[in-house]
Amino acid sequence: MQTLPRILVILPALLAFGCLGPKGNLGQYTASDGGETDGATTDETTTADAGTTVESETSLDDPPPACAEPDDPTSESATFLFDPPLAGDGFAGECEVSAIEADPDGAEIALTCGEQGVQIHLELDEPLTQFAVGDPLALDYRLVQSFGQSEWFTLRLPAPDGALLLGGVQAEDLTPPNADPFFAPLSMTRQDGVCMTTIDCDNMEEPIAVEFTHGDDHAVVFASHTAVLGESAPYRVGASTARKHYSEAADGLGGFCQVFDVPEYYYRLMFHRLDE
Repeated sequence: MQTLPRILVILPALLAFGCLGPKGNLGQYTASDGGETDGATTDETTTADAGTTVESETSLDDPPPACAEPDDPTSESATFLFDPPLAGDGFAGECEVSAIEADPDGAEIALTCGEQGVQIHLELDEPLTQFAVGDPLALDYRLVQSFGQSEWFTLRLPAPDGALLLGGVQAEDLTPPNADPFFAPLSMTRQDGVCMTTIDCDNMEEPIAVEFTHGDDHAVVFASHTAVLGESAPYRVGASTARKHYSEAADGLGGFCQVFDVPEYYYRLMFHRLDE
């Protein structure tokens, strides 16, 4: 998915028409803006995928270790090509894996779904083991056009089993509209305020985290990190991107800057069911 061009506008402190600047001190981000999450409320402490505890009072000079990019950051993602071209805002159907071509960075998967052919390019950190050529799968793909394309997908065993084998997000929201159980048995909650970040005109984005829940197990996964959760049916979950964008920031000269065409939140996530 291509990143949309960003329009940066610097406004001087004394505007010719006397317009007021933004409220509050936008030069430094020091805490969550109320701890709002997708369907839940942020706790005072959260447990990181690295096994550490992140205190809400963590300072800019002493960020939690999980806020730093790991030595081997995840970069997993998925892109789709539909033949014939997809009409509408998604596709769901029973499919068969007709081809898998592995490459050093992932795999190319061909699905035959009745009259619909689907090519999926997966960028992966590990070899693809969840299915093989000839396996039947159920594909559910959702698409929403906003600032750009928001995409969500799952590959599951056919009904009645329906087990989630592989899924992913490249979107402004964690789940498609009106489809909270889309990634069941996994559920997700946004975690704001976990990585204290200076917000100014040189950096208008704050790393955030995603809390994954699978039964009684929880894992808070920071941007570029992965975790494994679940015992009877474990999943590897990863966040290539999890960030919050601020539309306004101080420019350090008494004025402020604005970016108009970037979504407030954006995620690139991938989930794999592991061999039991």
